[in-house]
Amino acid sequence: MNTPPPLPTSANTWTQEDVAAYLNRPLLDKGRPVAGTEGMTIQQIEDDVLRGGRFRIFRWNFSLVFISFQRSSGIQYIRSGHGPGAHAWPWTLLSMVVGWWGIPWGIFFTIQTLYTNCMGGKDVTTEILSSVVGPQRAAGIMAQALKPQADILLWLLRIFILLIPLSIFAAIASVESHPRHR
Repeated sequence: MNTPPPLPTSANTWTQEDVAAYLNRPLLDKGRPVAGTEGMTIQQIEDDVLRGGRFRIFRWNFSLVFISFQRSSGIQYIRSGHGPGAHAWPWTLLSMVVGWWGIPWGIFFTIQTLYTNCMGGKDVTTEILSSVVGPQRAAGIMAQALKPQADILLWLLRIFILLIPLSIFAAIASVESHPRHR
């Protein structure tokens, strides 16, 4: 297995023990483990990223007639061997129900949300790793990392989204093809 490059050295040179102690800490955000990294150390996260694990953010939006908001979910770590589909569904469905109502931005935000989430969310792995282990080490890890694979739930989400306009067009065509009785 590939190993990540060493942590960058600074004016205060780290000893091997310092590096080992740092990498054996959990990855915390506001005192809590980042969602999906519970029970993992920074070293274990690095190793998992090499196998295809990724940090992702999913979009969602909400509209009220003349006001539309687009927001991002919290950072979610998707471990290697797991796909982002299960995390994309709730945000996508929320946006489909309450996102498109706003004039004029609701429909645009909803389309952007659907696209982003159907592609597996926004990958922020490089940014997170850079902030934790430094840009050089993060770049080295990402250069060696396996590409994550889309899971069945993500493909089902894509199919579901594509079936919506097809169903609408089929319904319109069906209504127009039947003569009206008077």
